[in-house]
Amino acid sequence: MNICYDMRVYTGQMHGMARYGLELLRAMLDEDKDLAAAVLVRRPEHASILPRGPRIVAVVANFAPYGLGGQLKLPTLLRAMKHDLYHCPFYAPPVVAPGPMVMTIHDLIHLRFPQDHGLRHRLFYKYVVGPAAHKAGAVLTVSEHSKRDICELLQLSPGKVVVTPNGVSGAFRPLAAADRPTMATSLGLPARYILGVGNPKPHKNLIALVEAHRMLRATPPTGAGPVPPLVLAGVKKGELRGVNPDKDLVMFPIADDVTLATAYAAAEAVCIPSLYEGFGLPALEAMACGAPLVASNRASLPEVVGEAALLCEPEPAAIAEALGRLLVDEVLNRRLRLAGPERAALFTWAKAARQTLAVYRRLLGQEQGRP
Repeated sequence: MNICYDMRVYTGQMHGMARYGLELLRAMLDEDKDLAAAVLVRRPEHASILPRGPRIVAVVANFAPYGLGGQLKLPTLLRAMKHDLYHCPFYAPPVVAPGPMVMTIHDLIHLRFPQDHGLRHRLFYKYVVGPAAHKAGAVLTVSEHSKRDICELLQLSPGKVVVTPNGVSGAFRPLAAADRPTMATSLGLPARYILGVGNPKPHKNLIALVEAHRMLRATPPTGAGPVPPLVLAGVKKGELRGVNPDKDLVMFPIADDVTLATAYAAAEAVCIPSLYEGFGLPALEAMACGAPLVASNRASLPEVVGEAALLCEPEPAAIAEALGRLLVDEVLNRRLRLAGPERAALFTWAKAARQTLAVYRRLLGQEQGRP
């Protein structure tokens, strides 16, 4: 099987959709030794992240993944390539792509929270995402919650939308208890800390976590002792309105998977307070690292964490209460540290790859069977 696989979403810095695209591609190559891929990249140097070997060919397509240029130029490029199927692992394939097409829609946050996004996003969904989803042979998504959103908001039939959950990289694994303080300080972090992971976008709800931490510091739960500082990974100074680093709040840049995994594994607790997640990869990564996890009870997060995390309302008082429980309840803390890796082990890129390859084969069988 020869596919065209679109990695133009990678722009030199790894993020959620780029990670999904890359990890899925690696796993599919491992699962199917007859699979070959022509991979679209924005710049020649971006090919360095791709798997090496004769089954991978990088094709430079230097037009923005979400721009008008992609809609105008990519169909011509695809017609000139010899491939069985085109897969766009993000939500911006060309509406008039020739031949069988699969697209991945991770979430519909722009439609669920239109007040946080401009007219441009709504028009893009109306004229690109929606029509492309209807044209595609199959639409992949990463959770049952996202599938329900896609079927409702894009008016797709449930049979067209296939859930292929994310996996977690092998870099994310627990640390021995004795090593946690040393590894934390090796990153320049306090020996004890509470970790929040996200970005400044409103739906990540990190301001609520900051306020919850202030409440905890002001009124520590009985038996907790000093409340550890809060570390926000992925947020820079000035990106959260009214929030600045001090002795109780550390803003921590994410350098690579190894650094992030260490930060998870060494944390006293991790909190993902999001109002909306299509999947919630940070929650999965935290569980894989054996970090006691507090997560919002919204969107896909309950589906991902199961019984391996404390769920709470995504507002400061409830977040503070849940974090306080983890700080004082050693039995609960230990249970979640053990339950997290077991839960995370259910989500693998190999499983996602097998599910995706099955979709490819079904579509190609249907195409070949047409008169």
